[in-house]
Amino acid sequence: MKRILTIFAAVLAGGMMAFAQTVEFNEDADLSIRKGVFSTEFVSYEYFGDHYFLNADQSFLDNKGRVNSEFVLNLVELRINPYESGMFSIGVDLAWDYYRLNKDHFWLPTSDKTGVDIASREASGFSKIKRSNLTVRSVSIPVSFEQNFGKCDLRIGIAGEYNYAGVSKFKAIDNNGTTIKETKSGERFSDSIKVRPFTYNVFGALSFGGLGLYVRYNPMPQFEEGFGPQFEKTLTFGLVCGLGM
Repeated sequence: MKRILTIFAAVLAGGMMAFAQTVEFNEDADLSIRKGVFSTEFVSYEYFGDHYFLNADQSFLDNKGRVNSEFVLNLVELRINPYESGMFSIGVDLAWDYYRLNKDHFWLPTSDKTGVDIASREASGFSKIKRSNLTVRSVSIPVSFEQNFGKCDLRIGIAGEYNYAGVSKFKAIDNNGTTIKETKSGERFSDSIKVRPFTYNVFGALSFGGLGLYVRYNPMPQFEEGFGPQFEKTLTFGLVCGLGM
């Protein structure tokens, strides 16, 4: 999968650069990377954020995790600069969303492994939960506008997301001191949890010298109803690195 994504990003970037070299938008434009009217960028920014849930399942809110976070990596970006301090852009991002319950609860895949429930450590006979992750990976296409104010950059936009099936991993120690390791064939491991294939979000970011803050609003639940925790709306706040023209 990683190889396919790498090849796709390289081909897309090559196509964008070829397009930039053939379009006559400005006779005096410098079409080199990061300058002029058209440009393409590799890995121009990263997001590190924490989720805040609105109207989530009460069972999740009561036992919500120590870490409910996301990591976003920009692979490639096409930028159009209509004037010196402003730009429009379209990019390709990879995102990872992590949901962890507190130490006394864990994600338990359903019998068909297409959904997850919340299980109790004590009722399941474990002395310690070492890992219980619920992860969703996504590819998104953000379309945004960015305005530069000296060393300060303001970006706003909207992104369409394609979500891969959710993955639940588990590792614990039972009351006899035996470690229950995660395996793909294990009872408490699943990589086919149903999510909504297509979602979207709106976002904004403010950075200074390549480091700043961002906020992202997701108005749609990420999981299919009945197959995972329901977050009707999600706000994500965090740090952005490398944002800037």
